[in-house]
Amino acid sequence: MKTLRHILDALLLALTLLAPLRATSQNHLYNPDSAEVIVGNYLRVLNYDGLPTDSILYMETRIVNSSMPNDTAIMRRWFLNPNKHRFELWYGDTLMEGLFTNGKDVFYMTSTRERLPWLPVTPDKFYDNLVENDFRGTLYNWRAYGSELTYEGVWQFNGHQVYRILVETPYKYNRYYLFEKETGLLFLIQETNTFSEYTNHAEYEHPDWHAIHEFMPVGQSVIPSVESYQFRDAHVVHHTAFRFLPVDMNVFTKP
Repeated sequence: MKTLRHILDALLLALTLLAPLRATSQNHLYNPDSAEVIVGNYLRVLNYDGLPTDSILYMETRIVNSSMPNDTAIMRRWFLNPNKHRFELWYGDTLMEGLFTNGKDVFYMTSTRERLPWLPVTPDKFYDNLVENDFRGTLYNWRAYGSELTYEGVWQFNGHQVYRILVETPYKYNRYYLFEKETGLLFLIQETNTFSEYTNHAEYEHPDWHAIHEFMPVGQSVIPSVESYQFRDAHVVHHTAFRFLPVDMNVFTKP
């Protein structure tokens, strides 16, 4: 049985393998069909652009290995709309991974796996490592990451009609995104072991699926609050709490 620390190490390694992602421009036409409409409607419901610009959104996520309830990690994220981020992943007293930016000229990263202390990095390296840890999800900036969307129609899922979309992104395994037909909300991401036809990359470990169980209203936005991942023989659950904090620019400029 893998411990949560082993699972986190594997997932962080996958992020390193995905490093070329942001640098790849989209040179191929995406499907201008129902897929874009479904994703656009979903993002409008979440309304991340409506988060306040005069308060920091603080998110604390408790990550639990369901087969080993005492094996936990804590993910902390700070966000000041539109482009200031801080991300920290803690396992016990160890800061495993960290990122922060003021969205302009300060981009820092730390990583125990890479034996990297807090050091300035390029914007590209910063955003390559932020993408899978951005609370807004990988669909938020799908065009910027060269993703292509393909509408695959209405599917039956546990007796309910759902929309299924194939998302192909350079240097990442293809994913199927399932949305509730009634609400338009994303509830399941199914990972595959197939790359986009345009690119290839070394294999990396990844979840089999990612489920979103609950959304919570936060200000004028809606954010996932309970999520889970199936990772080989482990089921990992994320419970996230939210609150707003006064603006403190040191959060985004100081280690």
